[in-house]
Amino acid sequence: MKSLKVAALALFATAAVSAQDLKQSEVPAKLVANFNKEYSTATDVEWEKEDELYKVEFDMNRNEYELWYDASGNMTKMEKELKVTELPQAIKSKISSSYASYKIDDIEIKEENGKTTYEVELEDGRKEITVIFDESGSVIKEFED
Repeated sequence: MKSLKVAALALFATAAVSAQDLKQSEVPAKLVANFNKEYSTATDVEWEKEDELYKVEFDMNRNEYELWYDASGNMTKMEKELKVTELPQAIKSKISSSYASYKIDDIEIKEENGKTTYEVELEDGRKEITVIFDESGSVIKEFED
């Protein structure tokens, strides 16, 4: 029991060190200006600092977003929840042919280093899997949840 408490405390301390909640006034003005210009209708905006990057989580048009910026205001990574209707047809076709017994539970698009991937959580009532696709519908990685 004691080792479980120590492990939980270590995990909490690591999380606290790696991400720090910020007030908007603590974020560089240029970064905030770039964000507000691009995402003017964002709601529930929350800023964090993760290592040298600034992360902002927000809602817009009923989708959840996570963006990472460097100190100069350049976006380095983006994650956004998608609806099934927003999924590229090539990926829908691959799911229909290779994962026919599964239903789509959750979809997230990720853009980083010029690459776009789609992380799709699938479930069939007994098993849940996550499949990562490229834009053409090819499977990059698959794993059980």
